[in-house]
Amino acid sequence: MEKLRTPITVNAVYILLLGLITLSPGMVSSVFGYAVGDAGVLRVLSGTLLGLGVLLWGIASNVSKYGGLAMHVVIATAIGTLWLLWGWAGHLFTLRNAGVPIIINVVLAAWVWSARPKS
Repeated sequence: MEKLRTPITVNAVYILLLGLITLSPGMVSSVFGYAVGDAGVLRVLSGTLLGLGVLLWGIASNVSKYGGLAMHVVIATAIGTLWLLWGWAGHLFTLRNAGVPIIINVVLAAWVWSARPKS
């Protein structure tokens, strides 16, 4: 169960950083090269990412108690990846906007999956 702590902590840090980046349309533009059309939607996204990051941090802080949620973390990461792919396929995002986050999500999901408790 302890081997689950590191991948979920890394996932939490990544999501928290995304939440901080999405606090500012200027930061989103600098990091992702994406011109934000609606700062209000960006704030909702930021709040959601920050909340998810705190939840992941809590899971990582007590993997003996919450490690059973690892599969749910993988599913949540997969959903985010599918939405990025959907946006890319629909020409909402360029490869620069979606490519690196997709790769990071796949790596994190695989890492959590491989470290999850087997029952």
